[in-house]
Amino acid sequence: MIDNVSENKAKFSYFLALEKLFSEIQERPSGIMKERYGIKNEKPKTLEEIGKEYKITRERVRQIIRETFKKLKKKKNDILNEVLDKIVLAIKEKNGIIKEEKLLSGSLETKERGSLKFFLDFFDEIEYRETSGELESSWTINDFSLTEWKMAKNKVKEILEKSQKTLIESEILNEIEKSGKINITQKKLLDYLNVSGEIKKGNFKKWGLKIWDEISPKGTREKIYLVLKETEKPLHFKEIACLIDKYKLNKKKKAHPQTVHNELIRDERFILVGRGTYALSEWGYKKGTVKQVIGDILKKNAEPMEREHIMNEILNLRKVKKSTILINLNNFFQKVGKNSYSIRK
Repeated sequence: MIDNVSENKAKFSYFLALEKLFSEIQERPSGIMKERYGIKNEKPKTLEEIGKEYKITRERVRQIIRETFKKLKKKKNDILNEVLDKIVLAIKEKNGIIKEEKLLSGSLETKERGSLKFFLDFFDEIEYRETSGELESSWTINDFSLTEWKMAKNKVKEILEKSQKTLIESEILNEIEKSGKINITQKKLLDYLNVSGEIKKGNFKKWGLKIWDEISPKGTREKIYLVLKETEKPLHFKEIACLIDKYKLNKKKKAHPQTVHNELIRDERFILVGRGTYALSEWGYKKGTVKQVIGDILKKNAEPMEREHIMNEILNLRKVKKSTILINLNNFFQKVGKNSYSIRK
């Protein structure tokens, strides 16, 4: 693959291959091509920037680039064949389609990345593909079936919209197999999904629609919700802040525990179940003090309830000590018999 080749520059270098190719053309067109593809500098230059440097118009720059490509395409040599073979192999290993970012990720040096970008544009045997919002910037081999890719992508989108939850690869594949409409391997499915602009893999290794908060959480509240939902247990606000950082939900800055705590307090989805510990209301937890929760439980029962039964109910709703429950029972409720309690009349 390209990644392996670029790591071992002693074996192959796109820059050296390009230098050899450019040695057969004049200095000015060679320099213009290097400027355009960012081989000399940290980033490619615009047609206007190149024109100002060479004191020619943008259209003349465009014409020189076009003529240089045409001239170089007539050349046939072993170096070009080797470059083409490596690029095609890398794309084929991804089932015929690969995200441009991934294709370039193995070439860390500016001149290597720029040279590879040149070769991507140079060869007619590969094709650039992009559809706004649907397909990210990608490269394919010429006989790649975009229709097949769309069919697979749309099927996964349909599965996700129906489930309304994020899914792991095996779950998606199982649903596809159940439908009987598409025959696809897990490797091919992942390669297809990796270039999708609509379907993304979240930080918890599950797939979902890009617009979902579980995949692209924007605010602190959405990130808190995602952490609690994925861990499936009540957490202290400091633990939540640590997990936001661990799963890289904040791209640039660290999560501040106090900010997390403030958002937990303000959102009805989060319930305080212990000292600094919060759970999701959708899990059945309810707001209120231990006294209020005991009162709600006793009101639902016509008869007095045994102490152990009350404790079990409370411990399912709150992360508190048994002694705290006993204090509230004895101070605010009517003791009936030896071990039972009811609402105080």
